[in-house]
Amino acid sequence: MKLTFEEKKLLYTYGCADLELTRKRLYEIAGLTVDPNQNRLVYDFCRKLEDETLADWYDQMFYFVRAEMECYTNMLLLMQDIEEDENWGPTIFDESEEEELIDDV
Repeated sequence: MKLTFEEKKLLYTYGCADLELTRKRLYEIAGLTVDPNQNRLVYDFCRKLEDETLADWYDQMFYFVRAEMECYTNMLLLMQDIEEDENWGPTIFDESEEEELIDDV
């Protein structure tokens, strides 16, 4: 099963390792959503989760998507830290010719 980034965000936010509970939550979210585009996205994702063959490996997929989204979130935070750092720039990695690198292995 291929998931879009939006579906991964839905699974990360509202999903759990139990497929039935995830389906219930998503149907409830779809009922509360007022934006028609978002509502269609949630219902389409719920229909994807109705696949019978998914039940055998859903929990593995859930934890994999969860780890992937956590890495994505951490990378966004790192990017924000770098953008806010005043000392960050192209000269941060410049090495002067006077300094000799010593490898004490």
